[in-house]
Amino acid sequence: MSAVDEVRQLLGDLDPARDDQAADEERRVRDLARILASDRVVGAAKRPVPRRRLILLAAGAAVLAVAAGGVAVETMREPQPAYAATPPVLTYGPPVSAEPAGARLQLLAQIAARQPAPQRPAGTVEHLESANWFLDSSISADRTISAVVPEQWRSWRADDGAVRIVKKALPPTFRTDADRREWQSRGGRIDSTEEVDDYAAGEFYSRWQGAVPTDAAALRGWLTTGASRQRAPVQYLEDVAELAGVRLLNPAQRAAALRLLASLPGITATGTVTDRAGRTGEAFSITSDAHGLPAQYTVIVDPDSGRLLGYEAVLTTTAGKLNVTIPAVITYRSYLLAEYTARPR
Repeated sequence: MSAVDEVRQLLGDLDPARDDQAADEERRVRDLARILASDRVVGAAKRPVPRRRLILLAAGAAVLAVAAGGVAVETMREPQPAYAATPPVLTYGPPVSAEPAGARLQLLAQIAARQPAPQRPAGTVEHLESANWFLDSSISADRTISAVVPEQWRSWRADDGAVRIVKKALPPTFRTDADRREWQSRGGRIDSTEEVDDYAAGEFYSRWQGAVPTDAAALRGWLTTGASRQRAPVQYLEDVAELAGVRLLNPAQRAAALRLLASLPGITATGTVTDRAGRTGEAFSITSDAHGLPAQYTVIVDPDSGRLLGYEAVLTTTAGKLNVTIPAVITYRSYLLAEYTARPR
């Protein structure tokens, strides 16, 4: 497996969203502002960290660009390299009960299943919004540069599978001016951008077409459609997080997703937590080196509705070739909105 493939697997292209039909525009703007203002560059640069992500895993000219936040860093041939400033690790309180994670997730699945189905006016489509952060790095033989950029993702999906995705990236923040200049010299962008992509029916997430199953076993099979090899438990957790970012899940579908999580070997109750949008949730994690580096992969669930609030990945013991200090948040997503709305023109 190449370094780039390893990084792609480690960080994933997890798209975000969460079912919150009552969220209004004012609250969404407030949530997004809180998230984007909360992560600051450590050390000399105290500015808010608008971020994008470049990531390095192995020596060589491997460059991986991913959509969402990050920080900048420089690694020279000196004894003490500079390190990328990543977001603070979330603080977890004790779990709400001493019961195993699987039992607690089963209970949350029951709560999700009892929620009222969202009302859908005629002619509307699924609309999702999220805030995202990823660490991106570019490496050469003698120097590593990292940048961090937050992105706001918005999507609209019709019943036939046609999708519009809008990704707005804020300017990357760099630890030093030298990093910024080097980043530019390697072709990296330094301004804000907005990308709009339209996908015809069946083109976007082509393996996840049709209705999302409402049975956990059926959902497991549906998520792995087209997979050619055996999957690690953490990959199902990642699939659930990814699914919540690209589809509006009804109560029965959310319950199936939680029951699938409950069945995964190695899943633990990490504890109660306030997420990056200021919401209270319960965190469940799997620690795995399935993608190369040992990391803790966490989903955050709303205890009142069973909705997925967020997803995070944190390196736990070693950074490999990445220029970050352990523990290091390497990706997070906050799912801000999932509702039915009019199709954009």
